Amino acid sequence: MLVYAFDNYAHIKFYRMKKYIHSFPFKLRYICLIISLLISVEFALGQQQVYRFHSGLIEVSGFTNAYNWKMKTDSVDCRAQLTLINKQLKAINSLSLTVPVNKLSSPNTYMDRIAHRTLKSYPFDKIYFHYVNSELLPWDDKDQYLVKASGNLTIAGITQIIKMDLIATVIHDGVITFAGSHKLKLSTFHVIPKKSLMGTLKTSDEVTVNFVVGVKQ
Repeated sequence: MLVYAFDNYAHIKFYRMKKYIHSFPFKLRYICLIISLLISVEFALGQQQVYRFHSGLIEVSGFTNAYNWKMKTDSVDCRAQLTLINKQLKAINSLSLTVPVNKLSSPNTYMDRIAHRTLKSYPFDKIYFHYVNSELLPWDDKDQYLVKASGNLTIAGITQIIKMDLIATVIHDGVITFAGSHKLKLSTFHVIPKKSLMGTLKTSDEVTVNFVVGVKQ
């Protein structure tokens, strides 16, 4: 059905342009007809559009032998190239995410300093995620999509490829959100949780990252 609609659209566009430039010299008419057809194809298939961070929140949580902890930040740099056709998400061409380590915070500033040192905020002051590829599937709502994504995550200067499921939502005000959750082990990135309070407080190796990030043109 999509191929038929495209063929019909392209034919009508081509015919109209042909009538318009009929009075041109032959070679010029030929060039113009080719250009008009290429424009029709590009319009019908959609274009890559550049999106930047609009709003969102990233939360990192874990636990110690005494209590659970949680750090948050809304200081995120996110850039994406997405393909939409008729306001429907058709492809994720690129997606990158950058989070400053020292912007991750909680009500406990003492534990924040320990966490920042643990994550080697000097000299590795940022956490990076670079999208590699994904499979895009319909979700419950017509404006939502399940994104089975893989990408390169860099923490403390060590890069590992990860796989995770995201929910992409196309909102009517032009914002597109990506939401997901991912568990990881800090030791995978050569990060060893530090002990504190004379060695009595021990932090778990496993942490959970929850996020909702919105982008807009």
